[in-house]
Amino acid sequence: MKKSLTVLVGLGLAVSLNAGTVACDYPVCKTEPIFKTVFKKIPSKQCWDEQQTSAINFKQSELCQTSGIVVAKKCTITKCKTVWNTIEEQVLVGYKNYASVCGQMISKVSNCKMKTIRITGTY
Repeated sequence: MKKSLTVLVGLGLAVSLNAGTVACDYPVCKTEPIFKTVFKKIPSKQCWDEQQTSAINFKQSELCQTSGIVVAKKCTITKCKTVWNTIEEQVLVGYKNYASVCGQMISKVSNCKMKTIRITGTY
């Protein structure tokens, strides 16, 4: 039993010593930009004038100087409100790089344009 265990451990060690990895670089043949749609809200001020009539309480002495009776006064009031305009914008978020490996197209997404794509194989 001990001999068979020793043989199995030895075989496992020999197989693991022969195992390895191979890395190959393949040239990129096509690169496409990747965009994301972003919606931005931009505030703007919208103002308008309104005429309002307000009652005025004058003292008797003021009424005598104008030689008339004032019952109301017109005022122009400017009112404003904030209006949010939404705009759509395309933002660059990365690149999709393509390479041909054994007749098949592979792709890798990155932050910049790549010249090669590294493929690692384990045996």
